[in-house]
Amino acid sequence: MLKLKQLAVSSMLVLAGCSSLTPVYQRPELPVPQQFSVSRNGLVPAAANDQETGWRHFFADPQVKGFIAEALRNNRDLRMAALKVQEARAQYNVTDADRYPQLNAASDSNYQGGLDGRGSTSKEFEAGVELTFDFDLFGKLKNMSEADRQNFFASEEAQRAVHILLISNVSQSYFNQLLARAQLNIARDTLQNYQQSYAFVEQQLVTGSSNVLALEQARGMIESTRADIAKREGELAQANNALQLLLGSYQTLPNDTLEPERDLNPVTLPPNISSTILLQRPDLMEAEHQLRAANANIGAARAAFFPSVTLTSGISSSSTDLSSLFSVASGMWNFAPKIEIPIFNAGRNQSNLDLAEIRQNQSIVNYEQKIQAAFKEVADALSLRDSISGQITAQQRYIASLKITLQRARALYESGAVSYIEILDAERSLFSARQTILDLKYSQQVNEINLFTALGGGWIE
Repeated sequence: MLKLKQLAVSSMLVLAGCSSLTPVYQRPELPVPQQFSVSRNGLVPAAANDQETGWRHFFADPQVKGFIAEALRNNRDLRMAALKVQEARAQYNVTDADRYPQLNAASDSNYQGGLDGRGSTSKEFEAGVELTFDFDLFGKLKNMSEADRQNFFASEEAQRAVHILLISNVSQSYFNQLLARAQLNIARDTLQNYQQSYAFVEQQLVTGSSNVLALEQARGMIESTRADIAKREGELAQANNALQLLLGSYQTLPNDTLEPERDLNPVTLPPNISSTILLQRPDLMEAEHQLRAANANIGAARAAFFPSVTLTSGISSSSTDLSSLFSVASGMWNFAPKIEIPIFNAGRNQSNLDLAEIRQNQSIVNYEQKIQAAFKEVADALSLRDSISGQITAQQRYIASLKITLQRARALYESGAVSYIEILDAERSLFSARQTILDLKYSQQVNEINLFTALGGGWIE
């Protein structure tokens, strides 16, 4: 009894010492400011947890929701990411199985005889069961299993990262298609206005109220607008192709204009956003799991310096007669404990340890790089938020002013106070301003999507 207690205590001491072989995991400090400077963005406090609503709530337009859902069903990149998860899960199961006893049964038969056929043919039958177990005293198998487990978790986060990227790409492509169509519609409306102006100038030329120069200027604006229409038609076709590629299917695409008030539910955040919100991003969670895996690999590399204990035990039976194969007389047992002590392997174990430590340092750098990139993405989106909003407000006032200018220019031209070139300049400025505000509204949509994506809220169903 005393010997058993001593053995138990010794085993506990050994195992306690083994636990120190794996470095204690510590998450690296965030190499970014603790908070985003967003006081000037006028953000309102969120009612619920930050960005816990998911993309189905974020996108208000049912049409873009349908496109995103279809892309999630058909996209090949997402399918490949799902297969990567399955691969990582299978690899973890393979590695984890080595930690448990292995029980195998085998049987064979052997026939022997001379080539001249003169002697009798001998035969022998054998069957047995063998149990093999590696005593993982120093945690080598455990750490190898833990590394693959963390790689499995990392693959899940990688799948979520592909998920959120696909949502972002589909939504941006959708709004780009709407933008291209809206720009084309504006160009066509502008062409009609120029054609009406041309007819008006032509009529005044007959009555002597205008001249040939004004008529040629009006014709030049018509041809310039036709060239712009051809350009916009090409951009629309490219936008359609890009969206259909992401969807993985070809179907009828939307035929309307941008309406920001119904397309998105803007992101709402508290006035002071901690940089720790970045830790919910799938790509950062993936990087952290990779770091944990690298940490476990160091423990496995250290364990290779210590002895390994393997126990093999089995029961077998052999006989020259198949009928007596399983009799007690032909049976035997074996018990074969094995201890391997590494003495010399030309520095392989040390090199493996050095390699594991280098890869851990690489994982730390990769983690820090991704955090800094994520911080920049959020900071850029927040910085552009107010800027774009201010530009849209100013551009709307500018368009209102241009409309008044155009009306006055037409009135003055009819009274003969100004030349027709004043009307053309006003029309050209109004056309350009309308195109500009469309670009700004698209930029606003994209920036809001980028902010939502950068905060890691897009993958939540």
